[in-house]
Amino acid sequence: ATPLLRELPRGLVALCALRMRQRPGGGASPLPSSYDDGGGNGRSRRLHTVILVAGLLLLLLLTGGSGDNADTGVKGGGAVGRGSHPTHEEEAGHHESGGGEHEGGGGGGGGDHDEELDDFMNSPEFLRMSTTDRIMAVDAALHVAESEVAKLAKERSKLMRKLDSSSEPEQEALDPSTEEDLVGDMSEPFSYQSQATRSSPSSDQCSNPVIFMNNPQCQRVAHHAEEDVPLPRVYVYDVPTKFTTDMTHKWKRCSTDQYGTEVFFHEALTGARDILVTRPEDADFFFVPIYGECFLWSWEMLRRENRAKSFELTNALYAELVTLIRRQTWWNRTDGRDHVFVFPGARGPTIFNEWQHQVGHSIYLTPEGDRKANYFDTWKDIVIPGMEADERMYLAKHRQHLVDNPPQRKWLAMFRGTIDHREGNAYSRGLRPRLKKIFANVSDVIYDTKKQDCNRDCYVQEMAESVFCMNPLGWTPWTLRFYQAVMTRCIPIVIADDIEFPYESEINYASFTLKLPEKDVNNILVIMRGMPEDERERRRREMDRLWLKFTYQRPPRRGDAFYSTMRELGRKKRTMRNGVNRFWD
Repeated sequence: ATPLLRELPRGLVALCALRMRQRPGGGASPLPSSYDDGGGNGRSRRLHTVILVAGLLLLLLLTGGSGDNADTGVKGGGAVGRGSHPTHEEEAGHHESGGGEHEGGGGGGGGDHDEELDDFMNSPEFLRMSTTDRIMAVDAALHVAESEVAKLAKERSKLMRKLDSSSEPEQEALDPSTEEDLVGDMSEPFSYQSQATRSSPSSDQCSNPVIFMNNPQCQRVAHHAEEDVPLPRVYVYDVPTKFTTDMTHKWKRCSTDQYGTEVFFHEALTGARDILVTRPEDADFFFVPIYGECFLWSWEMLRRENRAKSFELTNALYAELVTLIRRQTWWNRTDGRDHVFVFPGARGPTIFNEWQHQVGHSIYLTPEGDRKANYFDTWKDIVIPGMEADERMYLAKHRQHLVDNPPQRKWLAMFRGTIDHREGNAYSRGLRPRLKKIFANVSDVIYDTKKQDCNRDCYVQEMAESVFCMNPLGWTPWTLRFYQAVMTRCIPIVIADDIEFPYESEINYASFTLKLPEKDVNNILVIMRGMPEDERERRRREMDRLWLKFTYQRPPRRGDAFYSTMRELGRKKRTMRNGVNRFWD
């Protein structure tokens, strides 16, 4: 083995050790007390073994081929004496292309790679470890693998943007016939309103929302990273209408309120010819449609049923549908790991009391990216934008009006919503009452509850006329205000330590958002007033560039929230191909 390869496991082991101390997605999960040797020296030899095994698993996950064996140097409890160090072959091509080299049987010796990983996980040394220790080792390796692949994807996206902005003559202007070939099926299944120009637009032109929406070349340049990830093939279960459309026929609100994503994704997928497959054997993923939040709302809010009874009925609805789905061959093949549910509210899958037992392995599309919640796992789940159905927010022509005719910024910042809750500081961890005191005598900040004299029009206008829009956490980190702020060109200030946003692997949120630690909230006025106007305008321009990703266009368009989420689903497939519980051939 080369000196570089000898050093590689140390870095992988260190990454795994760090990840095991700070595990994402599973909530607060400190190491078990049994891992402390009680002598003030930190982790015991048992933990060292688990960490080293995690590093070895990660090495096998990220590299292919066969090679010399190298001594792992493990001594003590649950000893794993030797590990296999395959010959180092570059697999960046595999991660970038979705695994084409492996499928073709060439390049990196994928068959040997799989056999080597399987041999190790079936070895007496590995099986000698306790089940808990093996789970921790595998979990750490998987989380680090996902993190490293995301970094590579982000770096590639930067390189592709750099390539597109280069001044090479052949990139300055495209022949119309060449452009059609490059755009390919991007004009399908939707059609653009106009295609006024066939030359490559400048970056300034593409920041214009109308040009961006109507020019395929803008979208091709802006979404190179997306095009690199093939759209997934999704099969949609044909379920009895009592679980879906019977509700939306009665209550139109279920399609348009902030929880309407459970309806939108169902309708969009059934019409997405470039994603939908009609034969389950052709599918990468299986979408399970159910309008659970709509059902719960109908009992809690319309029928005024008590909370316990409403949840009992909702649980029965989910249990009935899941029983039907679990009888299918496709569910049993993976224990539901390739099945997708939309949970559009802050409560996530907990509106289904039996979620852990029944659908615990499935993928959740949810706006609630709460890294401390036990029902959100950043490894398997996908954070989606909340639904905003107001045309003033999501239509390009309205966005362009805001860009061309920016309103006078009358207010430094604004917030309207619940402040003082009957549950006291348990709500928002006391953050919203603290902000109320900070802004008590500040004349250029709106910090108030919802009022009848400020209707929807008033609310939208206040956001558009404010420099900053505050997004303090409530019961949970996510709030629709963040997306409304982006849609009105109001710089979001996020005050929620544990939040995860949509598409974090490709969007640099620091480029347009202010994320203020909850402990530093007393400095909020100084921070807002200290931002110069040119920096404020730069952030608005960045929001203009990214705005489409947070909107649900009707019909869906490439680059909007629906397609961006489908790309994330495609990344899950690519990233998880080598997972221990893999379910793709």
